Amino acid sequence: MSTSYWPLAWPPPRPARLTVYTPPSRLVLPVRPITPSAELPAPPFGRPEGSAPLSTTQVLPGEYRWRVSRDLVDYTSVLEVVKDTGAVRYDDIDLTVVRRAHERYSWIADDFGSARGESEWTMAFSRAGWSVRTVSRTVLTCTSEDFLVHAQLDGYEGERRVFSRNWHHTIPRYCV
Repeated sequence: MSTSYWPLAWPPPRPARLTVYTPPSRLVLPVRPITPSAELPAPPFGRPEGSAPLSTTQVLPGEYRWRVSRDLVDYTSVLEVVKDTGAVRYDDIDLTVVRRAHERYSWIADDFGSARGESEWTMAFSRAGWSVRTVSRTVLTCTSEDFLVHAQLDGYEGERRVFSRNWHHTIPRYCV
């Protein structure tokens, strides 16, 4: 697997080699036959329909960032992603919504066991005299045999934590 697919695809448990023998190999692509019906233009669509957008006010600004860093001494690569809408108030119902995601993916050169994915998501809802929030954290690591998942979920009313749960799972890789 190409490391350029990280973190969309998890790296293999160990280096792999693929050999393509070109004389007997071939690439066959599907071809759409041209028929009289395929040559006719598609009928035009009517006017698009939709509802008016909801009235909102941006209370706090958001933040968006995709940052890649590579340490050329220890060969650590890191992708850090921040997706934060800030705080948005839905004016008609006086509800303020906060959504923030912070993700971090790292890997050390040819160390196939060093791959790590971490995410923290916060969702919050509030209006006069009332606020609730959830914070979830997930960490995915691996060995050559297993994926290791640790997840946490905390729920808050105001600043008081009213719910907390942790999960630890080991999932066999089966050569993935």
